[in-house]
Amino acid sequence: MEFSPLYWFTLPGFVLCSVGLYVGLDLLQTFYLGGSLTFGPTVLMVILTVIGTGMIFTGILLHSISGLLQYIRE
Repeated sequence: MEFSPLYWFTLPGFVLCSVGLYVGLDLLQTFYLGGSLTFGPTVLMVILTVIGTGMIFTGILLHSISGLLQYIRE
């Protein structure tokens, strides 16, 4: 099996970013209903969203570079 950056970076990054956004929406609902924002889930939301977004962009960039290198070889 060959190394495909779309499978190894973009898909897990999308999952992490989706989980981060879900936690964020849950926190927003809690805050809207009068609850308080706790430190742990808020930091977890930010970390998951930032790391997931970085992984998505890394996977897309590596996929583009590998396609360019294959085009140059041919």
